[in-house]
Amino acid sequence: MRFGKCKVLGFALALLALPMMGAMDDASAQNILDNGYFETGDLTGWQVLGGNASATVTIDSPDNGDSWGGSHNAFMDNQGEAIGLTLKQTTPVGSASGGTTWYSVDLKLIQADVGGVLFVEIFAEQEGVGIIGGSGLMGPFWPWNVWQQFEGTFEAPAATDFLTIQIMANTGAAIGTNCRANVDNVFLSQEGPPVGTEARTLSDVKNLYR
Repeated sequence: MRFGKCKVLGFALALLALPMMGAMDDASAQNILDNGYFETGDLTGWQVLGGNASATVTIDSPDNGDSWGGSHNAFMDNQGEAIGLTLKQTTPVGSASGGTTWYSVDLKLIQADVGGVLFVEIFAEQEGVGIIGGSGLMGPFWPWNVWQQFEGTFEAPAATDFLTIQIMANTGAAIGTNCRANVDNVFLSQEGPPVGTEARTLSDVKNLYR
């Protein structure tokens, strides 16, 4: 196959740009959550509240939210009555401060019957004081059987020292209630929004010129 001069020049410039693309990826905002992508294959960094034999959080694989690479996610399976099953993480003291806070989470709702609901909430906290601000209660979310990314920002008060995020798969009080959902790519940062790090390959660039 022969390329015209413009196409050859464009292709060469695209190749030269590859290192620059990598540099941009390296400069992406840091996620201050530990194991926010669940790629350790376990719940390292996370707490499970409200769990019992009828309400569990486990790791699913291979399956992954769309906003970041990987092969693991957290599966919240609440089939008990009137249970607030919560996946929670609190960042270390000194990990946050006042100002714009970016958040993102991938959710996939499998089942929610008879009062089952899926919520997310983020708290800005001060050491020795407790909650001083946050995102407010977000949801209920209804991304039925498909991964969907939810993202946004809120302003943390000036005295903020650390952050807490909670994903809640809650049920109602009636028989037959449930809330079953996958959670992945949970992101918190005060540097900027999440940026995917999947490398652009040579074949990706070539496809632009076919």
